[in-house]
Amino acid sequence: MKKTLFILPFLLSAVIAAPARKAVRDAEIFEPADDNIRRCVNIMPPKVKTIACIAPGSFPNSRFHRKGVELLRQAGYKVKVMPHAFVRQKKVSQAPLEGRLSDFYQAWNDPEVDMIFCIRGGRGSEEVMDNINWKKLKHRPDLYFQGYSDITLITAALLAKGNGHPIAGPMAGALSGLDAESLDVMRKIHHGKQVGPVKLVPLVPGDCKGMVFAGLLHRLAVLTDKPYLPSVKGRIIFIESVGATAQKIREQLDTLLKKKFFNGSAGVVFCQFVRTAPKQEIEKILREYAPKIGTPVYMGFPFGHTSKSYCLDFTRTAVIKNSAVTFPAK
Repeated sequence: MKKTLFILPFLLSAVIAAPARKAVRDAEIFEPADDNIRRCVNIMPPKVKTIACIAPGSFPNSRFHRKGVELLRQAGYKVKVMPHAFVRQKKVSQAPLEGRLSDFYQAWNDPEVDMIFCIRGGRGSEEVMDNINWKKLKHRPDLYFQGYSDITLITAALLAKGNGHPIAGPMAGALSGLDAESLDVMRKIHHGKQVGPVKLVPLVPGDCKGMVFAGLLHRLAVLTDKPYLPSVKGRIIFIESVGATAQKIREQLDTLLKKKFFNGSAGVVFCQFVRTAPKQEIEKILREYAPKIGTPVYMGFPFGHTSKSYCLDFTRTAVIKNSAVTFPAK
């Protein structure tokens, strides 16, 4: 029994950061899991027939980004790639801001578009959100919008503005490399089916229930100074991180605590922390900060920059009971 207890912390910490499969250079995409062109069939919500693909952050420079778009077409969706999605300025990693804004407006206001699906994250969404004219966007609370990582700033802004149907989840570039379980979970979430229970590791035990909010730790810290910071009252917050040093993670958590970001939330779940400090060091930091948050806190949920990454819908309820999270059927 003592031997089992000795190795348990190391097994738990592995849940935080261990990627499910080899990642390519871009942290958001992975080597294809298979050549099955049907892997994306029926993966989106039932009413979605037309998908607009945009790149509000960095330029999608990998063949996997284009492959993801093609997989959607092969799955039977009508895909509209916005005009500047694959345009790149010289010496910078994004399309011109004017082009990215234009694509956003065009995709949003196209009555045929049922869902906006981001091709990748990277950097650039902050610039788009800081310059967007919200009056140019039609009120479309049922328009699905999916992305994560840098796209955190957009999904958060949509939640704050009460416009659109934000979802934190894998983007087009990851579709060919996501594992089968993650694809199945995305399909279930989009079709209103139950997901879970998924076992979690308790840091501050306690049962809780609330609607979902999710994002990248670094971008959540940036968000605290923005006019489009959403309310997290009554929500369970799922947090992931990529490429941040242990010191940066501490600084970002300090920012969230200082700005009272967690106040009113129902609970916090730390997800995957990848391309960072050793697993044991990250777990130590999370255990140190968890009691300061003031809610039940857990870790170990599969959301983030790995090929095993679940989808999180901001309109879905999460229930944490007995150290497991369930997303009940709608």
